[in-house]
Amino acid sequence: MDKAQAIELQQLLNKVGGLLTTDGAIGPATVQAIHDAYALAGLPVSDQASDELIAWLRQQPDPSPVLPTEGVVFIAQQEVSSRAYYDKFEASPCWPGGASGITIGVGYDLHFQADFETCWAPQLDAATAAALRPWIGKQGSQEGADTLKPYKIPFFAAWKAFTATTLPAEVKATEGAYGDITTLPPLCRAALVSLVYNRGPSLGPDPSRTEMHTILTLIQAGKLDEVPAQFLSMQRLWPATSGLHQRRAAEAALWQKGLQSADAPAPAMA
Repeated sequence: MDKAQAIELQQLLNKVGGLLTTDGAIGPATVQAIHDAYALAGLPVSDQASDELIAWLRQQPDPSPVLPTEGVVFIAQQEVSSRAYYDKFEASPCWPGGASGITIGVGYDLHFQADFETCWAPQLDAATAAALRPWIGKQGSQEGADTLKPYKIPFFAAWKAFTATTLPAEVKATEGAYGDITTLPPLCRAALVSLVYNRGPSLGPDPSRTEMHTILTLIQAGKLDEVPAQFLSMQRLWPATSGLHQRRAAEAALWQKGLQSADAPAPAMA
């Protein structure tokens, strides 16, 4: 398998929750994603992707009708980093700190997100759902998170809740703040949804929301090339070592990539 074929395979695996960086390197993360895809497809497991598995992957729907798969994976990676990191550190409910609630799955905050019964109850065993319900609508604590450590949420339950319920709700929230995002280049949509997913849709008047409101003004004026600077300006709100400081830089880069992709000439027809 050459590099181009490996990149295509990684892109296909990402449709079903691979959370892979599409670099064409078949390392442990890609092999794990191949194993997972075989299990999802009900096929005998191998370390290499068979023609049958690739055909099955090609038949799978994209995880979002609005965001490109690359953008969906970007948001999930910003929340849980990778499949290996999720299994090691995020499978148990946690508390990110501050006003956040107990957080489960791919960044689902029980304090601020209000559709637990629709989004999560069908994915969880009864004991886990019962243990989490007292934290719905409440600020979390480390003590609370510690009491929930025995409960584990399998990654693909988290992926299903994320793609089927949470992500569509965040797309809707983003459009409530910024209007029809389908007018934006696809990766720009993902950068904007990532921002709202993390910070919520409020555009102010709190001074900490100045850049979020400015992004709306720029979009309305068609000045899309000026938006990345607003993501970077938001970094003022967090220490340089903070994950959120880095996330804003990643969103700015994704927006810029979206603009470059939109400007690129279409491939020649065969």
